[in-house]
Amino acid sequence: MTDFGTRDYYVGAMKGVILSINPDARIIDITHEIEPQNVISAAFVLSACYRDFPPATIFVCVVDPGVGSKRLAIVIESNGSKFVGPDNGLFSFVLGSNARVTAIENDKFFRKPISSTFHGRDIFAPVAAHLSLGIDSRELGPEITDAVVLANIRLNRTNENTLEGSVIHIDHFGNIVTNITADMAGDAFQLEIGGRLISNRREFYAGAEPGQPFVVTGSAGFIEISINGGSAADKLDVKTGSPVTARL
Repeated sequence: MTDFGTRDYYVGAMKGVILSINPDARIIDITHEIEPQNVISAAFVLSACYRDFPPATIFVCVVDPGVGSKRLAIVIESNGSKFVGPDNGLFSFVLGSNARVTAIENDKFFRKPISSTFHGRDIFAPVAAHLSLGIDSRELGPEITDAVVLANIRLNRTNENTLEGSVIHIDHFGNIVTNITADMAGDAFQLEIGGRLISNRREFYAGAEPGQPFVVTGSAGFIEISINGGSAADKLDVKTGSPVTARL
């Protein structure tokens, strides 16, 4: 999963590196159309689909505005799978209490020379390929306990009836995904977003009147704002990071 798109050589180069190390690797694309540098959106997309993959899957995820800087490269072992990428909050939703996080420092497993602008090809892809061949992540570097968690995945409960959250993803259809889960919100709530108060709730998209924003629980379990036949993001003029308030 990357924000590289598919018109350039970047994704192909990463796959080539992986297959050069492990010709038997099976490579599956989640998406390469993450909005450029949108780390929180990438974190949501990963959280929405990683459980659908077989145990022991290795996820290589590169949305990395800090490439070449002092940000760490890491491997996370959680729920039987491994996640390889930058330590910038991209893995916020998969960092469970039992996760083991290893800093990637051993350049024995890197592609040489290392480009300061393409760690996806030179660090993350080869490390993932070596992991697929069975190396122990402890060979890569020291364990760390302070992996980055994005602040905007957290909710702020200002009182017993109010949750303050934010937009974490806008999908291809313009549906607005918030960081408020259905379990948090319960059965009775209104959402305030983009200066609008939305109380209309539906179970599915076609159940709403065309052109009117409504609230629905998305397939990943998060509360979404949608419009039947249109883009809620365009209509409400919101983007990733925009504030949203749930009044219970």
